[in-house]
Amino acid sequence: MDGLFAKTPDNVPYKVTVNEYSKEPLSPLLYGNFIELGYGLQVEAMYGEMLFNRSFERFLPYRSINKSWFDLYYDEQDPGKGYEKDWSKFDWYHSGYEHNSWYAAPNTPGKGSCIADEDTFFLTETPQRKVTLTPIEGGSGHGKQCLRVRNDEDVRWAALAQDGKYLVKGKTYAFGGMFKSEHGPLGAEIRIYPQGKWEDPIAVIPLEAVADEFARRECVFDNPSFEGYATFSLWIPPKSAVIVDDFTLKATDNYYGWRPEVVEIFKQLAPKVVRFPGGCFASFYDWREGVGPLSERVPTDSYFWGGLNYNDVGTAEFAMLCKAAGAQMQMCVNVYHPSKRQYDVDFPEWQGRLDYSFPKFMSLSEGARSAADWVAYCNLPAGTHPMADLRASHGFPEPFGVQFWELDNEVFRWYEADDYALAAVVYSRAMKAVDPSIKIGLSSYGGRPGKPGYHEALEDMLRIAGKDIDFLADRADADKMTRAMIAKVRAYNAANGTDIKYCDTEWLAYNTDRKRDAYNMAERGEATKSFMFSKWMYALNLLKNFMGFQRMGDEMLFVNFNNLANTHSQCVMDTPKEGAFLTASGRAMSFLSHSPAARILQIEDYAPSMEEDFQVQAAWDRERRRLVLYVCNRTGSARKAVFDLSALGRRFTSASQTCLMADSPMVMNTLTDPDAIKVQEKKVKVPVRKDLCSVEAPAWSFTELVLE
Repeated sequence: MDGLFAKTPDNVPYKVTVNEYSKEPLSPLLYGNFIELGYGLQVEAMYGEMLFNRSFERFLPYRSINKSWFDLYYDEQDPGKGYEKDWSKFDWYHSGYEHNSWYAAPNTPGKGSCIADEDTFFLTETPQRKVTLTPIEGGSGHGKQCLRVRNDEDVRWAALAQDGKYLVKGKTYAFGGMFKSEHGPLGAEIRIYPQGKWEDPIAVIPLEAVADEFARRECVFDNPSFEGYATFSLWIPPKSAVIVDDFTLKATDNYYGWRPEVVEIFKQLAPKVVRFPGGCFASFYDWREGVGPLSERVPTDSYFWGGLNYNDVGTAEFAMLCKAAGAQMQMCVNVYHPSKRQYDVDFPEWQGRLDYSFPKFMSLSEGARSAADWVAYCNLPAGTHPMADLRASHGFPEPFGVQFWELDNEVFRWYEADDYALAAVVYSRAMKAVDPSIKIGLSSYGGRPGKPGYHEALEDMLRIAGKDIDFLADRADADKMTRAMIAKVRAYNAANGTDIKYCDTEWLAYNTDRKRDAYNMAERGEATKSFMFSKWMYALNLLKNFMGFQRMGDEMLFVNFNNLANTHSQCVMDTPKEGAFLTASGRAMSFLSHSPAARILQIEDYAPSMEEDFQVQAAWDRERRRLVLYVCNRTGSARKAVFDLSALGRRFTSASQTCLMADSPMVMNTLTDPDAIKVQEKKVKVPVRKDLCSVEAPAWSFTELVLE
């Protein structure tokens, strides 16, 4: 693999100076992440709900922007040639991406990984029984439609079923759903079978008789001995029909709905800030649809990306997940604009057919009131505001304490720079009137054709909104643009007595366009993004670029790596149904979030850039007690870095070393090999002689040496 990369210079001693890049230590919030609802089945695979399309909704096909970003088109220049429908052939695929159809049973449905625009994910008939499934409008109030199950058999029972339920031995599971009989009292049974086998059920649970009005039925069943994939099924007797809606199936050991093994991996990752609920999704999100009892939350189409958002994960669930890992919450707020009424990123002809119109997102003043109510819901004590009382009534008496509030995502789609800055003032003042302690983020990237970009217009935007905002929500790599933007913020702060911080709220570790052999869909001979995002080479890019963010000092408040989970390898966690693990990038981010490096030291005559594949860095910890040395070797040869520590005037008596490494830059963590990216931690002899410290760096590695 050496030929893919430029050679690094011969090793010479790196003379570490006493000069620090900033007077204050790095922000303790620097290493953040990002959750986007309705995009890539992120939360669906993290969350404990086991039923796909649990309320039997129409499934909006994935949009062109979704397929394009995830490299699913056969030809990016000509989408009309088609797209890949079977995701299972990709190396990023796991069971969390399955789209399991509801089907008439007994039957044998097709693969859950086959996804086409015409798919409804309902298989309405089976050759084995006279049973028919019919989606119909209305229902119990949970969503736009429900499902009729009609059994026309004379003697035999028949069923509604869904495959793909991974059962864990020893766990207990709870089912609930809304039922309505069409022909008087009806007996029904929940049966769980080993997937593909209809002979011997794992569990059979009779339900209380179903009446002719919608009513909820619930049951709990133990799973003492079965481990593996199972089929969930509802059986009804011959010559009967039932209408069903609002189903749910979860293991009872969930944490506020989240899978416990996912929460444990999230804690291991230890992000300091997490952004929610988008991304582009946030621009059409109504937070009120994601609060309260799950049965009262209406599932909605994921308008921007396609697919469904069930609203099972909302404000409270996000808050509890962050609480589990001690992470700060960052909300991305929908800033209303008249153009949002009919905006469509692609498929404009669908506007009439799918009834997409958002008049509620048009009024700036209404949007500011909604945002202010969200602040009250999250942050005010019960008894002080109707929204705080609403939160308490939902079972959360204590405030969530959301500090960071970003004013929308990619607002250049609707706003010119000055107009957006004026809108930010309206929003900020309404929101801070509720809670003056919150921090408001101004989007500062992008631009409209023929108009100055937000980066270029930042001084004017700050002139309008600077006194009302607290951080910039930017997008730039850790190099010239970031430095230029921080310089503009620094100048404004000095002139106005403000303390605006710089943030990157949605960041990717680019530089992945290396030539390679054909793989997955990349017949054109270049790496797709989705292929590269999962690999150790990409994680090494993340590490060397984060070293650049560290060199920005305390003026860099936080950087949200994109994304948290299950986005076609663009993530730090993967959560298949069988378990959860850190990706290659997750291994890198977990390392950074636990590293003691806090005060970055300048190295004489050394100014690395993000383009270099061999980099070093030195830092004190927060108390200047420990010295932290980084060596990032993103090349195919073992290398040695020699540090000259003479200027520090310290003697070190102990040392520990952590090395992240892999056998190849193309290695990735998987469910079957979650530690393909190796972590070697050990105490070592102090490698310092005559003030020179040598650090051996294997090929494709990142090494941290801590001296004290």
